[in-house]
Amino acid sequence: MAFVPIKNIFNSWLSSDKFKKVFQERQIISWANKYFQENKNWPSHIVRANSFNQGCLVIQCSQGVISSELRLEEPQLRKYLESKMPKVQIKKIFYKIR
Repeated sequence: MAFVPIKNIFNSWLSSDKFKKVFQERQIISWANKYFQENKNWPSHIVRANSFNQGCLVIQCSQGVISSELRLEEPQLRKYLESKMPKVQIKKIFYKIR
């Protein structure tokens, strides 16, 4: 039986592309939700980023008026997210109304 130091296993696991992808997805969602709270003063039950997968960000809104306002301010949201995580590209933003 061969023993491998746990440090070697964790270092290879943390440097894998799958782990980086999951971490970036969660970070983009977190930064988007912070943008809504800081710049708009909207709580999470009104608007919230739900998922980010393959460059598509899904934002869930409680009303159609809020989603139309966010569509108008989409360039500011993209700039904010690109300044926080420049390596991640957002291809599309979808707005869902509850």
